[in-house]
Amino acid sequence: MRIIDRFDKYMTTKDLNDNQVTVSCGLSVGLLGKARRGDSDLGKKAIDKILSFYQDLNRVWLLTGEGEMLKESTDATVPHNRIRYWVDVDATAGGITLFDDQVTTKYIDLDIPEFRDCTDAVNLYGDSMLPLYKSGQIIILKEWMESFIDYGNVYLVITKRGNRMVKYLRKGSDAQHVLCVSENKDFDPFEIEKEDILRLYLVKGGISKNTL
Repeated sequence: MRIIDRFDKYMTTKDLNDNQVTVSCGLSVGLLGKARRGDSDLGKKAIDKILSFYQDLNRVWLLTGEGEMLKESTDATVPHNRIRYWVDVDATAGGITLFDDQVTTKYIDLDIPEFRDCTDAVNLYGDSMLPLYKSGQIIILKEWMESFIDYGNVYLVITKRGNRMVKYLRKGSDAQHVLCVSENKDFDPFEIEKEDILRLYLVKGGISKNTL
């Protein structure tokens, strides 16, 4: 039995479909279907993403078929991730103070199952991302740890020059630049130097404060 066959068994057990898994884990569209047909393997990156999101799935079983499909549901084996909502931090303020370096301890633990792979949340102000994200919403973040930028996604960009901004990132005019694009067409695109990027957070979604 292949890895994809075992994962299909897990999906059936959890009543999951390809679209749910693809969106939740950030997989390439059609990857699961290609793996079933034998056109390609899932690959280490995809497997790591799946195991990171579906934390009750036994890694050893998925890779080898040995043991049980599901981990034992204990706090020791299944980490219960919470999102730190930094109530005094916003996505457009100046300065380069980062969430985990803040002097303030004013954060609220949020438990949102749909964003189980995320760690932080901040306030968003401004209209440049309308109608995708509205001013006053809380954006949910996952730190981007890859050595490359997955262009076309929305990121919170923290720069060495002291800016925090939420933009689509696309390829710049050359390899040294990144194009920052707003959802709101009233805001013109602009470029920043890649070397000026201090940290990136992938914006996984947004919620309104009245839903907390």
